[in-house]
Amino acid sequence: MILKRIRPSNLVLLAAAPILVFLFASSSKYLRSLKAIIGIEPGAAALLAGFLLLLALLASGFLAARRAVMGSEAPPWLAAAARLALPFHVLVIVLILAQPALTAPFVQSVLFHSLDPAASELVDRTARPWALKTEVLPLVAQRFRIGVAVYGLLFLAFTLAAGWAAGPLRRYCVRGFEAVSGIALFHLVFISYWGFATGIAVTFRAAVFAYLLAAVLGLTWTGLQRLQSARHTIPVYGAISLLLLAAAAFFWAQPRAEYVMVGSTEARIAIIKGTPQAVADVIRYGEYEGGEGISVRIRSVPDVATALEQIATVDSVSGAFVPVAAHDGGYPVLWQTRFLPERDRNAAMAFSVIGLLLLILTFGGALHGLHPLAVGAEFFVDTIRGIPMLVIILYIGLPLAGAVKDATGGGIDLANFTRGVIAIAIGYSAYMAEIFRSGIEAVPKGQVEAAQTLGLSRWQAARLVILPQALRIVLPPLGNEFIAMIKDTSLLSILSVRDVTQRMREFQSASFLPFAPFNTAAVLYVVITLACSSLLRWIERRYEQRHA
Repeated sequence: MILKRIRPSNLVLLAAAPILVFLFASSSKYLRSLKAIIGIEPGAAALLAGFLLLLALLASGFLAARRAVMGSEAPPWLAAAARLALPFHVLVIVLILAQPALTAPFVQSVLFHSLDPAASELVDRTARPWALKTEVLPLVAQRFRIGVAVYGLLFLAFTLAAGWAAGPLRRYCVRGFEAVSGIALFHLVFISYWGFATGIAVTFRAAVFAYLLAAVLGLTWTGLQRLQSARHTIPVYGAISLLLLAAAAFFWAQPRAEYVMVGSTEARIAIIKGTPQAVADVIRYGEYEGGEGISVRIRSVPDVATALEQIATVDSVSGAFVPVAAHDGGYPVLWQTRFLPERDRNAAMAFSVIGLLLLILTFGGALHGLHPLAVGAEFFVDTIRGIPMLVIILYIGLPLAGAVKDATGGGIDLANFTRGVIAIAIGYSAYMAEIFRSGIEAVPKGQVEAAQTLGLSRWQAARLVILPQALRIVLPPLGNEFIAMIKDTSLLSILSVRDVTQRMREFQSASFLPFAPFNTAAVLYVVITLACSSLLRWIERRYEQRHA
């Protein structure tokens, strides 16, 4: 019976589905809440149709290529899907080329949102809302049809190679088509703009990217914790830490810059760009000698000449903080100090922190007979698990990302979405490291000894013997981590990432509705998590059947 194959929790949701559908269909406030939270934009039906056609095209091509790559080792479901994918693929290509209007809205939407609307010459900024220029649309349609036609020719070459070619030619053709289809499919699902469900797309992508990155980091921490200390490990790491501390001492010993604050504190004090923040704060809060703790307003200026010029020409500036050599004695000296230039100070701080941390890890490793990196990985896991996820997101998303931007001169300026994904991945990597560690330790030691007896290296034993068995053990908790991660993507709204939660907050503040936005978001999260739970259960069953 089909109902017996459905999870009980999903049966409850199916039973409640008619009530929920009636509620959203009959209530305008709930319907408006749902559209705003999901991110359904005008013309969403046409955008969804174009997306589904392209998804069918690329997915069928990728499945066919994967079946050809795996050959006789392909599972039955993939073989059956590949047989259906071949004629279906041809049908979709013909449909897209014959009826370009079906995919044109989606393609135009993806192109528009991949541009910088404020600077691109392809955008008509006189239209309300902004859109692509009318004369650009035929060119976009033509280029897209050419792209689909080229993809169709690649599919023809792949089909001929899979059926008739042999040796390297067949392998290159099949692998090449698989790579092209896979890259295009990845872009469609994880990068391109979904105008029919922008909120869902942001939540879904944040969870998937964070989960994959957290899994990689978790495996990394687990691998580092299992490192064995050799005879020369402690001396080598001790020497490296001492060299780093020596480099720190070199930068700390660099000549100090001598500065003076001249003029008066009646108005603002001009501070040259690049002055250390700690020194600027001393002036701002009146903590210098003679300042008596009276706060002073400051203004940032690009160079010394501008600072001295503004004292005489700008009424709102009455003083300046400049090098001693630049002061000609024309203004009274309020305070004189010496400090390490910011470049030398940053280098000294970096070498000091890294060297001291490595020295502590080396000492801990020598004390307990462990590898220093194993001690560091264990410290990282224990520390990160003790910090709330919201604090991690705020720390990485605001001060740390800002510090990286300043240190690179604006070369690395991560988007808020990327900052949030990295923060969630780092936070969850500590938990996933413990999951991987427990799964690896659950594998009987006899399996490892047998692998070593067969002559397998440590890497081969881990990849071929230990990890496959450990993965079967840790699949359920890894699935739970993914579901928890989906819910924690709601914390990204603190960085103004426009996911489901942020859109809920925006709609609630604009509509002043007390319950509808929150109820809608709660129901939507329940549906998403239950769907993911069902998918993860199916993956677990497939994995158990395959490795039974």
